[in-house]
Amino acid sequence: MKFLSQSQQAGNFWLINVQLDSDTPLPYGYAIRVNNMGSTPDVEWVLFSQTKNQASFLAKTEFINHHSTKSFNFETLKPPPPWCFLEKNQAFFSTNKTYLLLASDLYMAAAFHLLKDLKDKYNFVILLHATEEFPCIVKPAQIMFHQFPHEAIGSCPLLEDWKLVNRLCSNQGLAGCFDGDFKQLFNIWTPPTDWEILSFE
Repeated sequence: MKFLSQSQQAGNFWLINVQLDSDTPLPYGYAIRVNNMGSTPDVEWVLFSQTKNQASFLAKTEFINHHSTKSFNFETLKPPPPWCFLEKNQAFFSTNKTYLLLASDLYMAAAFHLLKDLKDKYNFVILLHATEEFPCIVKPAQIMFHQFPHEAIGSCPLLEDWKLVNRLCSNQGLAGCFDGDFKQLFNIWTPPTDWEILSFE
């Protein structure tokens, strides 16, 4: 893996662009621990997108590498959920179901990665949770989500652009967000019983 470039995002997130060692598709939810080769501790990156041997990862800190043209050390973290197949086998999904996709913090990147590939084929509703901040500017939702807690009117602009129903949960009491995490949300709101829950946490 070779570092190419990086750009700062909203909420003090960073998008790190790299060249991979091969074109093999990485699974949804793929995450690595990176040796920053500087004065900061090792950090976690979560895959946001991949095109052949070019990939982007979401991180919470800037990548510091005094030898940025060289390869750097990394290790694969916990395996992705069992429904995330290495070759992105879509046999798991059905056009007759609604999938409630949950994603927290850095693993919001995994949700974006999956949705970019599958949003036009299957029906998704997305809930994003941030312990601190979101990697996007929270904006009022334009797409209705009936019977969801009324205070949660904020959404992710990218998901709205993709015409996907989505809402946000925050531990920081951010305006427009449900005040709490998914566990607290499910204490007062229950998804329809025929929805299937997929989780990146």
